Amino acid sequence: MINTDNIELRKFNKDIADYSDPQNYTILWLKAGFKKIQIDFDKFAPSTNSIYFINPKRKICLFFDANPEGWILRFSNEYFKTHIRGNLMIKDADIFASISKNPKIILSPKIGNRIHSIAEMIDELIGSEIPNKETAIASLFRTLIIYCDSKCNIRLSKEKNINDVQIVKAFKDMVAQYYTNTHRVSEYAEMLNISSKYLTQVVKNVLGVTPKSVIQEQLIIQARGELKFTNKSIKEIAFNLGFTDPFHFSNYFKKKIGTSPSEYRTL
Repeated sequence: MINTDNIELRKFNKDIADYSDPQNYTILWLKAGFKKIQIDFDKFAPSTNSIYFINPKRKICLFFDANPEGWILRFSNEYFKTHIRGNLMIKDADIFASISKNPKIILSPKIGNRIHSIAEMIDELIGSEIPNKETAIASLFRTLIIYCDSKCNIRLSKEKNINDVQIVKAFKDMVAQYYTNTHRVSEYAEMLNISSKYLTQVVKNVLGVTPKSVIQEQLIIQARGELKFTNKSIKEIAFNLGFTDPFHFSNYFKKKIGTSPSEYRTL
């Protein structure tokens, strides 16, 4: 593993399955040798030469059918804002769009080789003592993002201005921080000093979903994790997620997932 500042690059190890990271953003480049990928609770077969953009706090498991080719790039939100986003018109509200979606692009072999070369240069720079290497690493990182631009709709479109993107980013950060305290769109709008109507309009314009959907995604993913990976009672989970009534939580969960919390726990 190679580290510098708030960015990390490493190759895959077929003896390691869990690549989750509770704090950092993750970009996975899966060139070949991958049998299956699991992100949270969804398992699927990855495509050759595919890149995934994954938010923090997601469970990432990889299953290999050969020696894996590719790499994993992790970086903090602070690094992305300081070194990358400030220099490009990147709509990070799209690239790391929602909590449950996994933005992905499929690369042609030619572009895949270029991405591999960029990764090798970043790898070399991280391990070097070259003057101004941080500037060079950030430049290569931006080049990688630009290669993904047309495929992933990362560029800020004329219809979606920078202010809208900043509002959505702030809203998503607030949901991640306060979803156990409030489930109301109106309260998030109040914290942002805007109306609920305007927040709904902006979120739908940028993400294509409602603010309520973003809150619900956060609640359901957390609930599924608590049910599967802890021994907490359903009552305790409900209260921890901000539900005052465990029966309300159970009905809410069943409506979204199709099974009750107790049934889901045994699946």
